[in-house]
Order: sequence, then C-alpha cells, then structure tokens
Amino acid sequence: MKLLISAYACIPHRGSEPGVGWNWTLEHARLGHEVWCITTPDGREAIEQELKKHHTLNLHFIYVPSPAWANWLYRFQPFVYFHYLLWQYNAAQVARRADKLVNFDLVLHITLSSFQLGSGFWRLNKPMIFGPVGGGNFAPRAFKKYFGASWLMEVLRRRTSDLLLRFNPDIRKVCRQARLILVANRDTLRMARRYSAGDIRIFLDSGLSEDFFNGSIQPRPSGKMLKILWVGRIFARKGLPLVLEALSLVQVPFHLTILGNGKSGSKVPRWIRQYQLERKVSWLGQVSWEAARQAYLEHDVFLLCSLRDSFGSQFMEAMAYGLPIITLDHQGAGDHIPDECGIKVPVTTPAETVGAVARAVAFMYHNPEKRLAFGRHGYHFARTQTWTEKVKKISRLYNTIAGINGPQAPVGKYESHS
Repeated sequence: MKLLISAYACIPHRGSEPGVGWNWTLEHARLGHEVWCITTPDGREAIEQELKKHHTLNLHFIYVPSPAWANWLYRFQPFVYFHYLLWQYNAAQVARRADKLVNFDLVLHITLSSFQLGSGFWRLNKPMIFGPVGGGNFAPRAFKKYFGASWLMEVLRRRTSDLLLRFNPDIRKVCRQARLILVANRDTLRMARRYSAGDIRIFLDSGLSEDFFNGSIQPRPSGKMLKILWVGRIFARKGLPLVLEALSLVQVPFHLTILGNGKSGSKVPRWIRQYQLERKVSWLGQVSWEAARQAYLEHDVFLLCSLRDSFGSQFMEAMAYGLPIITLDHQGAGDHIPDECGIKVPVTTPAETVGAVARAVAFMYHNPEKRLAFGRHGYHFARTQTWTEKVKKISRLYNTIAGINGPQAPVGKYESHS
C-alpha cells in the first residue's frame, strides 16, 4: 500500500514526538508498505544516515522547509503554533503535487500529535487516519501550588486551546475527512467527540524498539532500603514537588534518584531542601542512555506523578526493565498502565493524593513479592507495546479504511529529497 505520512517532528534515536514520527514511519516501511514521509529538514542529516542502513525499504522522505522569517518568529512562544500551522499548509501543497504522481492509498497524520492543531492534509481528499493525537488533558486546578509561577503558562495553554478549537478550520475539516481518529487518552476522546461522530479510538502513542528488551527480567534482590527512580524532563507539569512532598511523609528507609533536567531544573536543590530530603534524594541531571539503562536495572520502583501528560515513554522503559510503577490515576497513565503493573493513586485533593503516594511507597517497601509481581506484569505489558506490534495492529485496518479491493494504481516518479 502507498502511504503518505505527515510527521513534522521526525528524527531517529530521539524521544518524544521526533521519535514517534520516525518509528511510525520506519515500521510501516518494514511491514512492506511503500512509504512517503513529509517532514521538516531538522532531522535530515540523521534520517539520511539511517536510510543507508535501510536501503532495501521502500522509504522516501520529502523535506519541506519553513520560510526564514517564520523560523525567526518561532523563537517566540506565541508564534510556535503559527509556525506549525504555516508548515502544515505548505506541506499539504507539496503533498498534493506528490499525490498526482504517486496516487497515495492512505494518508496518516502522526506528528505533531495535537488534536487542537489539526492537520492540513485533509486537502488531499484521500482516505485518512488522524493520530494518535493528544491535547485534551489539562492540569487539575486544585494542584496549581505545585506549578508556582508556571501556573500562568497552564492557564494560557488552556486559553490557547480554546481559541484553536474555535478558530482553527483544520480541526473540523480533518475530522470530516478522517475515516479513523486515534486519540492518546480519554480526555482527548471527549474533546474529539465534540467535533466528530465517526470512528474514534484510544491508542497509546508510546512504544519501544524490539532491541530494547534484554530477553528476561533481571533479578532484583531486596535490600534494607527501597531504591526509587524518577526519570523525566523537569517541568512544572511533571509533578516533582508533589513527589518530594509525599516522600517527606514516608517513614520507611528509601532513596530517590532523579534523572533529567529542564526549565525547572535550577529549582530542584531548593525543593529538596524545602522537604528536608538532602540525605534521601540524589539529583544526577541529564545522563547518558547507558547510565539511565543502568539506573532502571538497579532500582526497585519507578515513581512519576505528572500533573499533565498524555503518557510518558519513561513508563514503558521502566516496565520493560521490570520495575513496578507508582503514578497518578489520571490522564494517559491512568488510561494505559494496567492495574496489575503497580499502584495508581486517585487524584482528589492535594493532601489526600500526597498521602496516598506516601502510602504507596511504604506498601512497596513492605511487600517485595508484590513488587516483583507488579514488575512481571509490567514487563509482559511492555512486550506488547513495541513499535512493530503497534504498527501491525493498526495496519490491519488499512485495506478497509482505504477501500482497496482491486489492483493498485502504478507508482509515478517523485523526487523525494527536495
């Protein structure tokens, strides 16, 4: 099948959206589809290097740059969305010209994975899948104290979301054109239902490569101290202050290791002092992948309590290494992490939630066998969430969605490295 993929963010060996764009594109080609991916030039060098390794695949990239003036405006936060919408419009025009030569069977919009930003690729008037997309989840107002001054950005984000939903014409048009909409969580499902009565399904957008797994769960002997791991970019919405407050209530022996950095990284030492955890918490900052991998192997529990998140690839990584999970039971983590893989704490009031996280830590300390059982379930769940398996699952729908029953049209020639 001839597939056109819209992946504004697409860079090999990256996390977050660039990794999603690359892995979806690569796995479709590995399944035997003929794939064209339209993306920005940002990842061109890395993509071209990877294409040398996959030269036998029917995999083509079309690089659509943005005007220099738009790239200049991109430096300023209010123009980030404008930059993307302009790129979508220009990329769709390029895609229409390519379609005249290739005659695509199906269009997939992968990144950016935002429902509110829509996709300009409805303009091809071809069978289309929109997503997986998120964007429907917002931080609970009751927890704004954990954001500090960053709460203003959360408010502005919600206002911007409302404006995009109201005035971005691509949303309604892509919802009419798409034969299937994939959403990352129930919050986005509720949002999408306001704009489409069609086929909308929840689909986890995070995955792992096949070579991520060691083949079996590594043994974890119980020690006198519970070793807890936190991994992520340090932004207000990741909820690190909430975690530290909860740990300040814990009476059992523990040590928390924090891996990562970000906009709020400079505040971490102050947070640790605020909760008097200097002897119980180590912040290592940004580390190499090998160091992160070793940390997954050496710890007993993975703890991440994001206050706003579609999901978080760290959860999948931790489960792949057999770590039990402690997280909040809302948004992406609540929707996708099976109950058998750890403890999901209800999000009620800040005091109740913090207390419940502290009790979850104590439970993990006192129940090493249960800890191991959580880890085994998590490992087996992660095995079902490889990029290969995810793309196979969604590909089973393609013939029906594209309406292909007979022979396909011949493929024309198109210069794919523009």
